Amino acid sequence: MRRFTCRTCGAAVTFSDSRCPSCETHLGFVHEPGDLLPIELVDDSSYLVVGHQGPPDRWWRCLNAAWGCNWMVPTGDGAVWCASCRLTRGRPDESSLDAVRAWSTAEAAKRRLVAQLHWLGLPIAPPSAENDDGLVFDLVYLPESVGVTGHRPGVITLDLREVDHNFREAARQHFREEYRTVLGHLRHETGHHVWRRLVVRQGALDEARALFGDERADYAAALESHYGEMHDQTPDTRPAAEFVSDYASVHPSEDWAECFAHYLHLRDGLETAAEFGLDTIGHDGTLPSMLERWRELSLGVDEVTRSLGQPAAYGVTIRPQIEPKLQFVHDRVSAVARER
Repeated sequence: MRRFTCRTCGAAVTFSDSRCPSCETHLGFVHEPGDLLPIELVDDSSYLVVGHQGPPDRWWRCLNAAWGCNWMVPTGDGAVWCASCRLTRGRPDESSLDAVRAWSTAEAAKRRLVAQLHWLGLPIAPPSAENDDGLVFDLVYLPESVGVTGHRPGVITLDLREVDHNFREAARQHFREEYRTVLGHLRHETGHHVWRRLVVRQGALDEARALFGDERADYAAALESHYGEMHDQTPDTRPAAEFVSDYASVHPSEDWAECFAHYLHLRDGLETAAEFGLDTIGHDGTLPSMLERWRELSLGVDEVTRSLGQPAAYGVTIRPQIEPKLQFVHDRVSAVARER
């Protein structure tokens, strides 16, 4: 994540701020070019974005501003929701405060995902006649369900109970996961979505199958086998060295999605560290250089959180056997960025 400062007073502000904590200037995030800027109310509903170069002259706050969204919407594009919120097909009934709070938290994580994908050259948008790679999100609150997080073509579903720390921690331990977050779920499921764009359309299927396995393998049978074996093993069993997580070993498509998610983790983590002066050495843009810095940085961050009595922030070991898979992801993402 980039580092932001208030253009009015120079104080540090964060990606999610809608007001400067120092001088109280109202702020809005402009998705293109991806900056947090001061905004001034012009009339009852429209704003001037101070410092924005080019059209439009007037902006609206996203209709979800009351629930924490600080993104701006051009008044002339016919939309009332921002580039992130318009990807969500609905929100929980306002009569359920727990559901609304969970939805608001999940949307904050989704905005980080949408911004990162945009900066990497992988923007996502709703389906349309011109966009057969469209994507929407279903953020659902079903307290009595067995779990609904997953991906179907063009749809990512997130179980909003994942926002609850106790639920997420219990699931993390049950499934023997080192890392489980809302943002991690969103990045993983997005990995499934971009498979066609990054792998199939780039003519890289053979290379992908050589690394991850054949994604056409029976998925239901793979799940049944994995969870059957998992419950027969001791709780501290660790994933095989060639997988970034235990879940990655379920099926080739999950291995790809897990590697894609962890690639986004390390890219965002490295950028944030560099922006805040925590990584003074930096990397040269190649994956080996990035991995070298990420291993050192993530270890340091994990030790800091442990020093504060908290569990490891990341806790995942990127073993040498995983590097070719991450290199493949890096090459696919880089190829799309070069097409821009």
